[in-house]
Amino acid sequence: MSDKFFFEFNFRDSNDSNELSPLIIMLHGYGSNEDDLFSFADHIPRNYKIISLRAPYSLPYGGYSWYDINLDENMNIKIDIDQAKSSISKIEDFVKNKLTQKFSFDREKICLIGFSQGTVLSYTLSLNNPVLFKNVIALSGMINMELINKNNKGYSSLNYFCSHGIQDQVIPVNYSRESVDWLKSKSINHIYKEYDMAHSVSQENFFDLLEWMKFNIK
Repeated sequence: MSDKFFFEFNFRDSNDSNELSPLIIMLHGYGSNEDDLFSFADHIPRNYKIISLRAPYSLPYGGYSWYDINLDENMNIKIDIDQAKSSISKIEDFVKNKLTQKFSFDREKICLIGFSQGTVLSYTLSLNNPVLFKNVIALSGMINMELINKNNKGYSSLNYFCSHGIQDQVIPVNYSRESVDWLKSKSINHIYKEYDMAHSVSQENFFDLLEWMKFNIK
């Protein structure tokens, strides 16, 4: 399914007669597409509406990204900040102005599920707009402080499930630990779990996030 404004996406409606169902928005990782996290949909209760977005930038070897990643002369990872901010702005506009024209959902019950690069965006979207994006499942990612609005202090409504693999060689687990330390410093409500896995979502990880959803997004 496509949207003429910004995104290609997959959508699954809820089976709830109440049109104002909770909405899950999925943001995939670098080099993937909208089918990736949408594979979770069969295991997520049917009372949730689910939309999985495809990132706007196509990669030469296939797949899509929310922003480009490059190495500088010292082999440090550098991201395209302008592309990242553009993707963030497009998602915000899509949810606030475009998505409501297509589907009915409870704007008080939006949950972002991000993986890797999608988690970077999920953290940013929620920390910069905590009234709209209150619930976040942050898988194998991190907070990028270059993207965060430092003037925002209204974090009391936020609620996170954060997880990471201790064998992750793509985004080492210390990045996630530093992000969670920052959440703690701001007294932001969260759960953090580590798993014996690489850059992935293990079965145990998936079952834990489903359990968290059951009690936090009703």
